[in-house]
Amino acid sequence: MKYFSIGLIMILLPTLACANELSVFAASSLTEALHQVAQKYQTRHPDVQIRLLFAGSQTLATQIEQGAPADIFIAANRSVMKRLKKTGLVENPRLLLHNRLVLAVQPDLTPPPVSLADLERPGVLLVVGNRQVPIGNYTRQLFTRLAADPAYGPELVHKIEKNVVSEENRVKAIVAKLLLGEVDAGILYQTDLTAQNTRKLTAIALPPKYNPLVGYPVAKVTTGQSQADDFIAFLFGKEAQLIFSQRGFMPGEGP
Repeated sequence: MKYFSIGLIMILLPTLACANELSVFAASSLTEALHQVAQKYQTRHPDVQIRLLFAGSQTLATQIEQGAPADIFIAANRSVMKRLKKTGLVENPRLLLHNRLVLAVQPDLTPPPVSLADLERPGVLLVVGNRQVPIGNYTRQLFTRLAADPAYGPELVHKIEKNVVSEENRVKAIVAKLLLGEVDAGILYQTDLTAQNTRKLTAIALPPKYNPLVGYPVAKVTTGQSQADDFIAFLFGKEAQLIFSQRGFMPGEGP
């Protein structure tokens, strides 16, 4: 028996005596939205049981490479999907959604930061993603663009990086540290600032020219069952796209 990473979050959507089970591996930033989409799909297909597993895209890709029983993979990183496509583990990836980064800070931080440049202040506790996972990779892209602009420069970026006290493997862990008050600021996806979270955190938008566009490719795993094609088509449909939009995601390539 193979043992896989315990870092996965599994949600098994309840149904009555289902004949088919569809396993969907998805980036953790999709947790709330995809749970809602899957429930909507199951109301139309009561014979299908959706099994959702959430983790960092890199972790999920590794699980698929090791033989984990997945039917669909939705990543928050195009390079990870390209890797699986190159080895023949997934079929016909399509761009499902887009996202952006945002700076979230504690509302009582004094003086209140108004831009990324304020993160250089001594004593500011900053949490970011590990560079091996999408949120961390996109954050480093952000830092690289800032360093290349004379308005910021490498010295300021170096000071910001010195204030990083934690590098997390999941964006949900970044949110958790912020909500627990363990850090002063964090860089996360704009979709993680839910209505509930915005009552406890202050969001600071990042200039578009520095902010990388996050892509979420979706693909059927080569060994996946045929029902996977129907669910992927549903993800691109109006109902699912409306749910994603309400959660702050932007459309990808369209249907």
